[in-house]
Amino acid sequence: MIELLPQLLTFLDWELAKLVENHVRSKGANVITDNGIAAFLGEKGKLTGVKLQNGTELSCELAVVAIGVRPNVTLAQAIGLEIGETGGIKVNEYMQTTDPDIYAVGDCVETQNRITGKKVLAPYGDLANLQGRVAGENAASENCVTFPGTIQTGICKVFDYAAGSTGLSETNAKRLGYDDIVTVINASPDKPGFMEGKLLVTKLVADKKTGRILGAQCIGPGNVNRQIAQWAMAIQGHLTVEDMVNADLPYAPPFSLAIDHGIAAAHILQNKMKGRMTGTSCAEVHRQVTCGEAPFLIDVRQPEEFEQMRLGIGETLMPLGALRKRLHELPQDKEKEIVCYCKISLRGYEAAIVLEGNGWKNVKVMEGGVMAWPYQREK
Repeated sequence: MIELLPQLLTFLDWELAKLVENHVRSKGANVITDNGIAAFLGEKGKLTGVKLQNGTELSCELAVVAIGVRPNVTLAQAIGLEIGETGGIKVNEYMQTTDPDIYAVGDCVETQNRITGKKVLAPYGDLANLQGRVAGENAASENCVTFPGTIQTGICKVFDYAAGSTGLSETNAKRLGYDDIVTVINASPDKPGFMEGKLLVTKLVADKKTGRILGAQCIGPGNVNRQIAQWAMAIQGHLTVEDMVNADLPYAPPFSLAIDHGIAAAHILQNKMKGRMTGTSCAEVHRQVTCGEAPFLIDVRQPEEFEQMRLGIGETLMPLGALRKRLHELPQDKEKEIVCYCKISLRGYEAAIVLEGNGWKNVKVMEGGVMAWPYQREK
């Protein structure tokens, strides 16, 4: 796979996209990012390879060019319909073009983002059908219903992973001027281990002042579809973090954890917003380690877990149960930054509480733990 941009799946923030990329690599595929195709190479009318922008040549017999879609507005322009700022056909809430006798729907039209109010292109098959119903009703009954717009909810399958998003990513929120936002990453199974639960990694984006949910992303082999569906409805209903921490969702062990993965993500975000936890991202920890600014890193898992899988970034193994007896091994400067984590950072959070209770003032939890770490691990 050759990708011109720095990541696959640009509807995700980088750290989740990188986890998907790692999964693709684990299936034997080579992924090259930050590079593009400069030329197709061939002999006697047959493709033999491609030349990348950095000069590398790769042999191949088949190339699939998948670089996005563009609205087909040729007919609309030919009959004088107005084209919107995004390049799609301009329509009103009734799916009516600038000619009141002509309606347009689907990939060729622009629509309104329900969060930002801005016009966007949203070429999704489900939206095209919903818009088609609205246009059909209005054509038959003189503009009796409206289409409210989109929050751009989508999902795709990547081998045995799914990757989905709804609303705004952190990247897009900041690009659009949402500076006062708060995010969190939660890694945990979709159902209990005795029911063969599978991993999910979710990232939530919320408005810091109001607590309103602005976006959610979820990846993994677990039930991503359910998570994205419930967050899509939360966003459309203008629900807040406080609304979601007690969401009444269906529960039984074959289907969910007692505290659903999504509700747990809301709990973690609530903890951050109320000052009960200071989180840090895997990306920030990696940056600090790379730049020689590493905090004191504590892995609070058991030795057997550490032996099976570890980051190898200078961390100290201090199992949670032994932590209180080993406080003398920590930096005695109570202002020194300390980062705690475990497999998913639930025990990391508990460890942070222990340290704060014993006077350390700059303790953080690495959100998502080892399972959300998108970089190379030692083991």
